[in-house]
Amino acid sequence: MNLPYLHPAQQINQDSAPKETLYVTGLNDKIKLEDLKFVLYILFSQFGEVLQIVMKKTQKLRGQAFIVFQNITYATNAKSALSGMIVYDKPLIIEFAYKKSVIFDRMEGKFYYKQKQQKELQPTLPTDLIKEKKQKKLEDKLHNNNVFNQGEVNNVLLIEQLPPFVNETMLQELFRQYPGYSLIKLINARGLAFVEYQNDEQATVALKGLSNFKITPECQLKVKYAKK
Repeated sequence: MNLPYLHPAQQINQDSAPKETLYVTGLNDKIKLEDLKFVLYILFSQFGEVLQIVMKKTQKLRGQAFIVFQNITYATNAKSALSGMIVYDKPLIIEFAYKKSVIFDRMEGKFYYKQKQQKELQPTLPTDLIKEKKQKKLEDKLHNNNVFNQGEVNNVLLIEQLPPFVNETMLQELFRQYPGYSLIKLINARGLAFVEYQNDEQATVALKGLSNFKITPECQLKVKYAKK
């Protein structure tokens, strides 16, 4: 039976069953699409592998995004943690997508997600950030063993070796998730940034959470305590 087309805004009330795909609304459509997509990637990929992010500039679909995770558990955790989070001055409104076929027929022809076809899927990420087909597993666990060998504990963090496409707003959206965030200062010419928290304990929590976090498949955050 052919399903009638529903505008994305109508889809969230039709089926609340958890799915691999999240439907995000309320995005600030005045932000450059590539910047917004990148911020969404670094936020949502903390909860599991993101296979695809679909966004369009058309009038009907502005301020919306579809985030495709590898599995339902990743999508469910991301929805629970990020719903209502302020991104570019607007709260994220997150629901499970209604029907993939209906949504993606409208947005870009057709989109089929099957586990057997995962290797064929290419994530729609900003230019030069195409995800590697094969990723090493468990490597992110290594930072738990050496996170405290990164300078004298204080409330200011130093991020080094940042790629040139990273801007202050992108980093702010990532570090402000942690309690006590105060401010950030990016020094583009040197590829580094300073992030200040209200106290040492809050800075440590952020350091543990984001040290070696992949902002792209090839680039990990190098985070340590700043020297005072």
